[in-house]
Amino acid sequence: MQYQKGVFGVLNLDGLAEEPLILMDGGIEGRYREKYDYRNEDRAECRGYLFQYTLSGSGSFVRNGEQYDVTEGKGFLVCFPERSRYFLPENAEKPWEFLYLHFDGAAAEAFIKEIERQTSGLLILDRESPPIRMALQLQRRMAVEKEHLEKYEGGEFLYRFLCALLRETERGGAVRKNSLVENAEEYMRKRYPSIQGIEEVAGRLSVSPAHLSRTFRKERGISPVEFLTRQKLQAAVNDLLGTDKRVETIARENGFSNGNYFGKVFRRYMGISPGAYRERNRG
Repeated sequence: MQYQKGVFGVLNLDGLAEEPLILMDGGIEGRYREKYDYRNEDRAECRGYLFQYTLSGSGSFVRNGEQYDVTEGKGFLVCFPERSRYFLPENAEKPWEFLYLHFDGAAAEAFIKEIERQTSGLLILDRESPPIRMALQLQRRMAVEKEHLEKYEGGEFLYRFLCALLRETERGGAVRKNSLVENAEEYMRKRYPSIQGIEEVAGRLSVSPAHLSRTFRKERGISPVEFLTRQKLQAAVNDLLGTDKRVETIARENGFSNGNYFGKVFRRYMGISPGAYRERNRG
């Protein structure tokens, strides 16, 4: 996606008294042959969180004594104030151009903690990944086309952005793309009611079940068996709430051998029986 430099701010004059997610400012900047150096433990005037992602060039980020080169496709998260630093190296050979979002809100903390738990210091994200595309589209709309956000739209955007960012982190970011895993997912999404086991999926893709399981778990964080079970459960939940079919029928139509087995799996995931779930959630 092409980009044009420009920054924006958000007034947030009509927000909730304690809005859970608050977008404050953002944009795309370029820094070159100038002093650009922020030590975040000294920035008492700042609050909230900063997401910064390199579009071209390179900068540096320091946290816990480790220094990282923030090259194209890499980014970082800062919680103000904290003991970290980001800066443009004096010997930079070309401009450091980056996308950033500055935000706050109590609801962001859980996302940030989980993202940081799964990374070693830097985020690695493909330019075409959902969170980066979302942020670039917002920047174009706000900084280039000079539009304004509707009431509560900043919080709505941040929730979707943080969800997408966490998903990319869990999947391994830029290294996640693997035709084997993607083909396995596509096959299971389309054929989950009739798939008898992962051996069938592996055979369809001409790999061993063990290789499929290792690769899938490495890139998605869950096993292919777990992914398949979730596909079946999601479809079953839709049928429980959207139809009057018997539980036994729903079980068989969505790939479970019988109603009893479906009930056991459903309770393990949902903490309640299928019948009780239907009764509780259908008006």
